[in-house]
Amino acid sequence: MCPPRGGNIFPRMAFYLKILGALVLVLAIIAGGIWYWVTSSGQKALLDVARQAQLCKTDDCSEGLDEASSFLAQEFGLTPGLVKWCIGVDSIAGDTATRPNHNGNWFIETLYQPCGEPIVE
Repeated sequence: MCPPRGGNIFPRMAFYLKILGALVLVLAIIAGGIWYWVTSSGQKALLDVARQAQLCKTDDCSEGLDEASSFLAQEFGLTPGLVKWCIGVDSIAGDTATRPNHNGNWFIETLYQPCGEPIVE
């Protein structure tokens, strides 16, 4: 028995591929949201560091952000982009530490993975 012309030989497979595509799309949206949340928290924290160190010369403080980021990158052996990520995770970890619910610790530890081991003096 031959399938009809132009018909789909594997109708169930097409259905499962659509589900898989939707799942990949949802995961990509969640990952993008987490990335945005962490890096925007890092941007705010880095701006606070630049202002406290009086590195800002303009209103947007772009030169102060660059200088603070490059200093911290050199100090901790990270790339400037990763500095923003790690400071963002620090900021989020500080916010969640004040909450009584500590179920998010595995999530924070996962976010810290690209930052490497903390330097303890």
